[in-house]
Amino acid sequence: MLNEIIKSLDKAVVSDVLVYDMKDKTPFYDYSIICSVNTSRQGMAAVDYIRDDAEKLGLWVRGYDSSPDSGWYLVDLNEIVVHIFVGEERQRYNLDSMYSN
Repeated sequence: MLNEIIKSLDKAVVSDVLVYDMKDKTPFYDYSIICSVNTSRQGMAAVDYIRDDAEKLGLWVRGYDSSPDSGWYLVDLNEIVVHIFVGEERQRYNLDSMYSN
């Protein structure tokens, strides 16, 4: 399942994809994926690719937030949570630092 979601992100031309194994850190999900895009339009496309591909695979899309004004898109696939950041928002929220500890 993880590899299929990463393939979905590749279709959307995201960059700096990092996968964090969360199995020993939280009971709520197994993996967190953080990636970057250059524009809000790319962020929306990434969300759409993930949602469409997940549904084709029979995965439950638990929820998503794709507000272009925030610069942060989130897709909750129950076992995998995907964070997509536009531009400098990734550094602003600094989730990489939190997940890497």
